[in-house]
Amino acid sequence: MNLLGTLAKVAVGVMLARGAGRMMRGGGSTGGGSTDGDSAGGGLGDLMGGLTRGGGAGDLLGGLLGGLAGGRGQSGGGLGDLLGGVLSGGGAAGGAGELGGLGGLLESLGGARSGGGGLGQMFNRAMAGETTPTPSAEVNQEAALLIRAMINAAKSDGSVDAEEQGLILEQLGEVGSEELEFVRQELARPLDEQDFLRSIPRGLAPQVYLMSLLAIKLDSNAEVGYLDRLARATGLTPETVNGIHARVGVPALYT
Repeated sequence: MNLLGTLAKVAVGVMLARGAGRMMRGGGSTGGGSTDGDSAGGGLGDLMGGLTRGGGAGDLLGGLLGGLAGGRGQSGGGLGDLLGGVLSGGGAAGGAGELGGLGGLLESLGGARSGGGGLGQMFNRAMAGETTPTPSAEVNQEAALLIRAMINAAKSDGSVDAEEQGLILEQLGEVGSEELEFVRQELARPLDEQDFLRSIPRGLAPQVYLMSLLAIKLDSNAEVGYLDRLARATGLTPETVNGIHARVGVPALYT
């Protein structure tokens, strides 16, 4: 079972359905860490139109992230910089041979766990639509945990409804039957927050937090509370949490 490529596709689907995609649509109640001015031109309908005309994950998120940057008035940094270079075909490498994109941030948050050919580099390649080698058992386990992290965060304000599940599953494309069943089961499973929190290895806590953050908009107290409990249960300091928020370009959780 190859869950690394599945993680990249789930990330696209969840961000469109529950996280960054909701920012594009705007509206809704505000609370917790949310800010005004999130909405921008375009929207989910335009993005889905691009997909049906033959666009892939890069086209979808490229347009989405461009809209987010315009809506927030950012000239650099944030989610757009993390994903944009990889999705536009820039590859996984950053300056001076460093790993860039969201995969680079995953690697940097991993500290001593990171390394050549690890989760971050392979994730960037999968997000860019490149063929990736079969991941090691360790990378597969990490990918499974990060898939759970995104799906559980999406459930934190109630549930992932049928329309949202359909959008997430649509992004999977032609994954294997085992990978598809894994995602279906995780979407259908009731959120057991305590069980999930206990399953997170301390060394992967920052990466789990990052992917959880990408799956929500922070527009409800339930979502803010979930991130707070996730941080506390895994031993992440307020400084570390706020640093992750800054890297993604969203409001800080703690003041």
